[in-house]
Amino acid sequence: MVQFDNFDTIMGDHFKNGARSKSLKSSVNKNLMVLVILSFLLMGSLSLNSQSKTGALPAIDVLKNYPRKEFILQDIAKVEYIPFETNDKALMGRTLKIFYISDDYIIAANINEGDVFVYNGNGKWKYSFNHKGQGPREYVRANSIAFDEKAKEVFICEWYSSNPKILVYAENGTYKRTLPIPPKFHPNLYNFDDETLLVYDEYGVFSMEDFSRRPYLFMSKKDGRFTDSLNIHLPVRISNASVWKGEHNGEQATFSRMIGISYNRSYGKNFLIADWSADTIYRLTPRKELQPMIVRKQPMQSTNPKILISNFLATDKFILLGVHSMDYEAIRNGQSIDQKQLMYDFKTGEVNEYRLKNKDISSSTNTMIRDAITPGNTGITLYDASLLHDLNKKGELRGDLKELLKTLDEEDNPVLVKIKFQ
Repeated sequence: MVQFDNFDTIMGDHFKNGARSKSLKSSVNKNLMVLVILSFLLMGSLSLNSQSKTGALPAIDVLKNYPRKEFILQDIAKVEYIPFETNDKALMGRTLKIFYISDDYIIAANINEGDVFVYNGNGKWKYSFNHKGQGPREYVRANSIAFDEKAKEVFICEWYSSNPKILVYAENGTYKRTLPIPPKFHPNLYNFDDETLLVYDEYGVFSMEDFSRRPYLFMSKKDGRFTDSLNIHLPVRISNASVWKGEHNGEQATFSRMIGISYNRSYGKNFLIADWSADTIYRLTPRKELQPMIVRKQPMQSTNPKILISNFLATDKFILLGVHSMDYEAIRNGQSIDQKQLMYDFKTGEVNEYRLKNKDISSSTNTMIRDAITPGNTGITLYDASLLHDLNKKGELRGDLKELLKTLDEEDNPVLVKIKFQ
């Protein structure tokens, strides 16, 4: 794999014609995989607990230009700056993704290098490990990570080896067990309860297997069996990637350039299910009840170009959504696409195109909420240490952020911005 930037990847033959290349075929026992898939096809799906029976669901018009509203973060949220401790065992690098935060833990990883970092809730380093490799207890790339704080287990899913799998480690990186996954299955992982992972087949859009049309499954943490599914059926799926064929090192290959677009998130004790290909955003409760929350006015299949709705964050008061016009030719050429940020107020029903400004940065025009599993009403973003020093030299920092720079070196790890909305 060749990485162009955070979202651009040469996929080789990995998704060629919707199938893996011969060199990437899974070596998992075929009989086992048949049993796994058969058990999924035969099992019952969870029923919907529809809220539409008691009234019309709120609707988002993806073609409408809503009025813009600007918010100062500190007026609507408690903003906390958490610098990640920097030491010889915790050098985070630039391709950093935060997967999980709570009052007591922060789990992050350098996706390209394979480093996994375990911090406490105050940004103090606890553990780092890296098991990147081709071995049975190693991962080629940490595609998705879930953390079970109660069991102190880290689940890492990787798709790109000849034996795609989910590896389970203790928080210090000690190997514990392996969960098999079917070929052509590319799950993102979410810690659902003590026994179960919620797994979501994002990239099944390229293969369209049965589990791609029903992409939300529950998996046993113990042995990897599918135990249930959500009753979300997607006969047609839409992608955040522009895909084309070409030549790489003298061989035919399939290329993909992607736009980072968020989807499923935590929502307090609930999950928000926001599939790009669905016309409804759902709340998933701890009892596995699937409750419709918001619908789009124009069905996804009715617009040209296709328009995706993403979910940045849901709080008790509002939900932050993205509207993305998928011009695949523009994506392929590295050009920008039309995107909006919308806030829907649960109480008033008001919809606005929003901007979130940080008053501690005078030049701040907007704060993007990053993907991560977070506590209720909480979003996050990251500030690069060197960027903060550059802003300070320009006189653009103030308040708590300027005070923080007194103890922050330009080469230090980034600063986590924890935003708890009131």
